[in-house]
Amino acid sequence: MRLDFFGDSYDIVKKSLIAWLSKFGTWSAHPMFTETVNPDQAGSFSRFLGAHLISDEVLTPQTDRTQYFSRCRTVGNLFLDPDTGVRLSPCRGLKSVNYVFGPELVEWSRARPDSLTLVFDQSHSRGSQASNIYQKLEFFASHNVTGFAYSSHAPFLVLSGDPELTRRARETLLEVSGLPATRLISIGNES
Repeated sequence: MRLDFFGDSYDIVKKSLIAWLSKFGTWSAHPMFTETVNPDQAGSFSRFLGAHLISDEVLTPQTDRTQYFSRCRTVGNLFLDPDTGVRLSPCRGLKSVNYVFGPELVEWSRARPDSLTLVFDQSHSRGSQASNIYQKLEFFASHNVTGFAYSSHAPFLVLSGDPELTRRARETLLEVSGLPATRLISIGNES
């Protein structure tokens, strides 16, 4: 998350999704800041989202990711806001800070089977969003994590270690948002 973009249309979608899924309990957010923020800025972002921030620390290529994300295993519903999105295969170096990795999401979703994980995911090549979404959902399903994607200019993944929770979250999101079902892509039993 980069605060120079705070308040843009992506943030409106983030806020809306969290509000629409509030039936499933309170939300915590790990904004994955990639630049220093002051407490007032972090507080403003937290209030805007309607979610408690579990960290305002900066993610750098040198950061110990296990320590940095340690609270992601223990919170309830979790929103993650990487600069770019989800990368299934971990990488190192400068680009690593732009992503949350597939194996990390699997670990956290399975550690919190009664909770949802919402992830901003703009990591799709132009024209390949649908195929990338299916590839990611199949990856998670192969690791016993179910999910669906909100497919739009502001794309998101919703994941859970509990298929029934995933199904209910998708149904609730369709009901309260009024979105067309074609916007919420899923595989398997959640369709």
